[in-house]
Amino acid sequence: MIDTPKRRAPAFPLYADDFIGGTVDMAPEEVGAYIRLLCYQWNRGSIPVDPAVQVRLTGGCVSVAVLAKFSAGEDGQLRNLRLESVRSQKDKFIELQRGKGRLSAEKRRLEQNRFNRGSTEEVTEVQPDAQPDAQPKVNLPSPSPSPIKKDIAPSSLWAVAFGLELPEKLQTQNCLEAAKLWLEYKKEKRQGYKRIGLQSTLTKWANEFTAASFPSAVENSIASNWSGVFAPREQQVARSNQSAHRDFSKMTPEEYLAHSMQ
Repeated sequence: MIDTPKRRAPAFPLYADDFIGGTVDMAPEEVGAYIRLLCYQWNRGSIPVDPAVQVRLTGGCVSVAVLAKFSAGEDGQLRNLRLESVRSQKDKFIELQRGKGRLSAEKRRLEQNRFNRGSTEEVTEVQPDAQPDAQPKVNLPSPSPSPIKKDIAPSSLWAVAFGLELPEKLQTQNCLEAAKLWLEYKKEKRQGYKRIGLQSTLTKWANEFTAASFPSAVENSIASNWSGVFAPREQQVARSNQSAHRDFSKMTPEEYLAHSMQ
């Protein structure tokens, strides 16, 4: 089997708050040059040191403020260190997904092999060509009782681990895959759950996320190398704004007093 080279991820996440905070003092043309250099580094691994090449890439002179965002490595090439950290996290996430795919394919292969073996055994059963003397022409059931097979209850479709299921509001295929991906991620970091801890975590997820928001929260938390599942920053801001605009007419006096003291 020929090994194929790994493709670079075609895109990188842009964290809006961090980017605005890091470029707030730049002129618009400096922001444009910075973006073009980041994109070039993502594709090529670094940006050129030659000022003339930098000018061709950005369409103008690259200011000191922009170049200050890039550091020279041991190989002499210029790189933005934050972007390389994002690349490393993204590569780990992609490799984790590849591993899940390989495990799933191997599981399907083993199940297919078991099914094929079972089918072969049933086909190869041999029946006698003729009935013994003084026996009826039709085979009758044996008088001895057949062994009773115990029915094994199938595992739940929404089982996560330790016999625990996803909360009902998160019972979608996307949420199930996201939950199992998160458990693999925690296991890789040697921070695996035990039963009670996982049960508490599932309850927390049900209280904080919907079936639509949970998968993206898991992906964002893994890409950010977080130890817990948190909503992307823009969702947290939206939730905070929604809480700030609560209908005061529906509050009890105690709730209004507590809200006004925040």
